[in-house]
Amino acid sequence: MDNWLNVGVKGHATWPTEDTIIHFGGHELLLKPGTKNTEQSIHVNLKRISNHDALTLINRFLSILSWCDSSPMENLYGHSGSPVPIPIPRCNTRAFGSCICQYPFFRNIEPDPKARLALALYREALIVKSIPFSFLSYFKILNIFWNRSNEIIEGIRQTLFEINGQALERVIELQKTESDIPRYLYESGRCAIAHAYSDPLVDPDDIVELRRLSQDIWVIRAIAEHLIETKLSVSRSILG
Repeated sequence: MDNWLNVGVKGHATWPTEDTIIHFGGHELLLKPGTKNTEQSIHVNLKRISNHDALTLINRFLSILSWCDSSPMENLYGHSGSPVPIPIPRCNTRAFGSCICQYPFFRNIEPDPKARLALALYREALIVKSIPFSFLSYFKILNIFWNRSNEIIEGIRQTLFEINGQALERVIELQKTESDIPRYLYESGRCAIAHAYSDPLVDPDDIVELRRLSQDIWVIRAIAEHLIETKLSVSRSILG
């Protein structure tokens, strides 16, 4: 007997305009578009996969979409046990992706566990509703490549001017006040968020600190993206 897992999805990444089946991780995912009364959603028949594994599979899929579109894609979860796929009723607040009729998704689960972890952390950074925690999630991607504090600082130093756009603008601005930007990002960013027993530390109620981190996060995000693209060779296209 069929047993369907029905999961709502919130986010702006590209999504089909009609029911679409994709093959991912050796299984079929049914994608439903959002409507006036329902969320965009993902459905998996649990005949050949456990509930937990199916939810993990969905998260892997959403992480790839987040990476490809630089957009938060949130698993709203749902329910299982239905003999047919059941649409998820709409929430009070929701976000739909940019819909396309043909959905050319030809990606699969990344074979490299470091790539899978990096994409998961990248999606987490996009969906978490906290600037400090978002900063920390991006920084953990750097930690996949560099372990010790000095190694992380030097890794940032070597990568700092490989970035551009808003991140580079922030680096140029920091040069006016910080003599060692990589050390500043590590100590006043990563360590200050992760610890609360000594200075520097981040008080999440302090608007000045939050504004500072909201600017610095562009630098850490850009470095994380550069590492995923160049060191892990992860494509940013749903075509593969």
